[in-house]
Formats: sequence, structure tokens, C-alpha cells
Amino acid sequence: MQTETRQLEMVRFAGSPPAVPAVPQGYALRQYEERDRASYWRLFTSVFDTYCRLDDLRTAALPGAFHVAEDVASGDVVASAVAAEYLRDGHPDPGSLQWVMADSAHLGKGLGKAVVAAATADLARARYGRVYLSTDDWRLPAISMYLKLGWKPLLFAPDMEDRWKTIFEQLGREFLQDSVVVDPR
Repeated sequence: MQTETRQLEMVRFAGSPPAVPAVPQGYALRQYEERDRASYWRLFTSVFDTYCRLDDLRTAALPGAFHVAEDVASGDVVASAVAAEYLRDGHPDPGSLQWVMADSAHLGKGLGKAVVAAATADLARARYGRVYLSTDDWRLPAISMYLKLGWKPLLFAPDMEDRWKTIFEQLGREFLQDSVVVDPR
């Protein structure tokens, strides 16, 4: 029987919100609207192999913190990130970055960074002491972006340090003890 690998977690402490970069011409950074439901779900199912109740996500989202990047020509959602409140074991504050995704046809335009920076800024302004996100080992571009926006790996299980060392090596970054947060649960 194969064991499922736990997702990685990262945390960010209260502090200055990151700058939100502008999106290129032809795109708009804005809030999710009901008209986005179909294109949001097309993007979601192309990126994730899991299920999320959209109405629950909308309820959990902080006010004005369900960010989407729209391809103006088509009106489609091509990137998204949400600052939300979810209570989770091991996290004293419920603030979290949720469901980060980008359409592969629009990669390299800074859309993912724009939605993640916007949601991270919302979390910073909400004044939680520590916020969290979950990710996977193979999501290297996303992890690199999170690190640049002030997120730190959370070492909460025995295998985490080795996994993060491998990721840092793959990213060409030096793994330093002060670049992680140790949180034995």
C-alpha cells in the first residue's frame, strides 16, 4: 500500500504587504464576479484534481480578496488566488492563501504573481499574526514566487526538512535554517 505524501505548508508573519505588480495590457486584475463561474471552473478543473465548493470558497474569502486575472479579449479567468479564513490544526490564525492557479496558455506574463501578491497583501492587511498556505513539492514556480513574497517553509513533520532542501536545490537557492519556520506539532 502506497502512502500519500502530505502537502507542504508555508507561513508568512504579519508585516508589510507586498507590492502588487501591474498586469500586462490585455489583462485585468479584479475581483471574482458571478459571471466568472464557468470560466473559473474550467480553469480550476484544468489545474487541480480535487474538488472545492465554489460557494464555500466565496463565503470563506476575506472581503474583496477573491482575486482573478481576466483575459480581456475572451472575458475568461486565466489566474486566481484567494485570501480566505479556514481554521486548520497547527495554525493559530485562520488566514490562508487558497486555490492559486494560472492557465498554462498565459504563463510568463506575471498574472500568477499579481493575484498571489494581491491576496497576500489582503492577508497582511487583515493583521493575522501568521498566515499559511499549502502546496506540493513539484509546484516549483509557485514556491519560488511564494518565497519572493515573504512566505517561509514550515517544518512540521520529520520529512519536511529533506523535502525543502531538495526544493531549494532545484530552485538554485541556499537552504538556511533562518529561511524556514520549525513547528513540531
